[in-house]
Amino acid sequence: MSFDFFYVARQPIVDRDRRTFGYELLFRSGRDETRALISDGDQATVNVVTCGFIKGQENVDKLKRIFINFTGNLILSGAPRALPSANVVIEILEDIEPTDGIISELLKLKQEGYLIAIDDFRGNFGYMRLLDIADIIKVDVFGKYNEEIVAIYSKLKNNKALKLAEKVETKKSFHFLKELGFDLFQGFFFARPENLTGKKPRSFMAGKIRVLSALNNPNNEISELVEVVEKDPSITYRLLRLINSAAFGFSMKIESVRHAVVLLGSSRIRYWLRMVVLSDINAANNPEELMLLALSRGKFLEELAYEGLIQSAKPETMFLYGMLSLLDVMLDMPFTSIVTNLPLPDNFEQGYLDSGSPWGKYIKLFFALENDDRLEFVSLCQKLVWKPQLVIEASIRANLWSNSIAQSIL
Repeated sequence: MSFDFFYVARQPIVDRDRRTFGYELLFRSGRDETRALISDGDQATVNVVTCGFIKGQENVDKLKRIFINFTGNLILSGAPRALPSANVVIEILEDIEPTDGIISELLKLKQEGYLIAIDDFRGNFGYMRLLDIADIIKVDVFGKYNEEIVAIYSKLKNNKALKLAEKVETKKSFHFLKELGFDLFQGFFFARPENLTGKKPRSFMAGKIRVLSALNNPNNEISELVEVVEKDPSITYRLLRLINSAAFGFSMKIESVRHAVVLLGSSRIRYWLRMVVLSDINAANNPEELMLLALSRGKFLEELAYEGLIQSAKPETMFLYGMLSLLDVMLDMPFTSIVTNLPLPDNFEQGYLDSGSPWGKYIKLFFALENDDRLEFVSLCQKLVWKPQLVIEASIRANLWSNSIAQSIL
């Protein structure tokens, strides 16, 4: 298989009237896990950010807040900026040491529109600096006597932050906490975490070095970032899924990688790419041949567009169309399911779903060339009114280009 599974759980957070305020995304190591089994906190968060956030946005109101737990290391690295500030609540454990660096970074994030939540507050005032900047303070009420909860709440009573009671399991407990003054609630009484499973195409393992190199060069502009993304179908796929998530709410169709990168902006795409690289760092057995074939297809159509044989779209649009034409194989799912999750132009959808459509003929041309079906190749060239020699020359250039990519990153 040419994909990896990822797992995440989504649990609603409600207000005093039991209306949904947002959702917490929780890391899961397997499909049926009911709790997080975390050996590496950084890696768990990265998986939630790069894959879980997109999955967690499905079928929810884009205005709802998404709570994600970030480690101190990831806060210092600016990782939250990979996601939109209008949606994300940065959740940190009370026991994160409030160093000057952590406080400074959290204040910057607050100024950029992110909300800060302190998780599992137990009444410890040793970390008052965190409480002073918190927008939401969570209190774990599970297994606590009412007197204990009252004692903890009394320490927060004058704090302006919203108070969130988590692990609320009974109606009686909810009414007690509501009367006490809590603003938000989370727990089995309202809903158990919903386990979500998704797939992501595997990336070139050695290509990570190229991505990191580009990101570490502050002088690289949008064009360099576009080139990095274009050379990895896995990253391109996840970028399009991110753009199409409810958090951004873009209504336009994405016609090229450059279009997607520009929409996100130089800063956010850099943070997001770093997260993607970290999430893939432990991947293995990547199907390089399949990835190179996808790149070769994209380059082939790009060459045909430059030659003027394809005039219905820009060369960079044709590159994207060709590169994504193997997503059904990479994800082991039909294009009918894939296209509903990507902001692709109508020509893309028609081409992938209808072999008789104008762009569907390009897919058939791929098959003819890759299977050395000369009769089909000549027939398609006649239908497209193309000179076979020009098409063959474009194919050769595309193969040479993809081979040079292989030599440079594999």
